[in-house]
Amino acid sequence: MNKSEEITRAKAVKLILEGKTDEALRLLSQYYKIETPSIKIGLPKGHVGVYACYIPSKKTIYVKSSKEYRDPYIVLHEYYHHLRIFLGKHRGTEKHANKYALDSIKFYIRYMKLINETP
Repeated sequence: MNKSEEITRAKAVKLILEGKTDEALRLLSQYYKIETPSIKIGLPKGHVGVYACYIPSKKTIYVKSSKEYRDPYIVLHEYYHHLRIFLGKHRGTEKHANKYALDSIKFYIRYMKLINETP
């Protein structure tokens, strides 16, 4: 992975925390050169007991509420599934989706520390 991907993912985390989740998804999708998924608040029927899900046929991430809409871990976990499908690969395991989301948050923390450091 290169620094530009780390920076892009860190920026996406920041945007999600600010409630600009649509913008974060556009940023990531532009970086990966894939179609941007839609995101909707409210789960589709039959998806009880989860915070979010990705429906490939609709290219849409669904989140339970506005709380999850601003949660980078949840949003980026589902985005990973979207990314894998658009790269022509298997949907990806939950473990890999968790890692993608967690690593993105770690990149954000690292870059925020760099920005806020004083000489």
